[in-house]
Amino acid sequence: MIKYDSYNREERAICAHLFRLLHENLDKKRNSPLGKFLNYLSESNLIFRNGQPNLNDLKFENVSIYCEASIIRDAYHNRKPDVFQLMDSITKKVMEHEKISDCRLFSKLPDELNNYLNTHPKQIRQKAERLNIPLSQNEKIVYGAIQGMFNAKPDLVILIDNIMLVCEAKLTQDFDSIQIKRTWNISQVWAEVLYEDLGFTKPPVYTVFKLGANLFNPDINWTNCNEIAKSQYNENDRTRIAIQEGMNLLKNEKLE
Repeated sequence: MIKYDSYNREERAICAHLFRLLHENLDKKRNSPLGKFLNYLSESNLIFRNGQPNLNDLKFENVSIYCEASIIRDAYHNRKPDVFQLMDSITKKVMEHEKISDCRLFSKLPDELNNYLNTHPKQIRQKAERLNIPLSQNEKIVYGAIQGMFNAKPDLVILIDNIMLVCEAKLTQDFDSIQIKRTWNISQVWAEVLYEDLGFTKPPVYTVFKLGANLFNPDINWTNCNEIAKSQYNENDRTRIAIQEGMNLLKNEKLE
């Protein structure tokens, strides 16, 4: 074993191994690692939007899994040069989130701020300040929130049947309520604005779930993931080692 394995505290590293694990034997559906993961998740009282699905009654159709997903950022890049429709839709959703009605849509901003050749959406506030372009307080709030959406990368996204499951994962840390709220907002944009990009024919049922140490009351914990890894891999497999060492780290810090 490599010594660093025993003290690596970065959740993106262990999530990368989980990403690999959940892709194994998908043809086995309910008996696959993904199926077992969803079995554990079904035991939580998840709150969905757009419906309330039964995770024990899945067909395992159109399965996709994404790690550190930047779907809004990539959709913007994909639509260049015709970005106004997408960005106006995102702006309207963010105005709903922030309970703001008085804000210019992206397409109505000055050319220096909405021309993709000049300014990326995550730079609008800073660019406006630097060029002395006035933004109202509401616009600063809305475009600040949009900046956060473009910068954020939820740890794991699972698409299955007509369901989108978005994961916020922590290893040794507690969950941050502001981050969770932002992930819900991002998920709404994905589900209601970008659902066709994700292979859905209509807005999916969706939720945000927490994966972490037992101490922090997650919806699914690393112990569950470790059990799945043990059932899938031999003791010398790097993914099994990484997840087990993550468990050992939690135990040592009394977070298990």
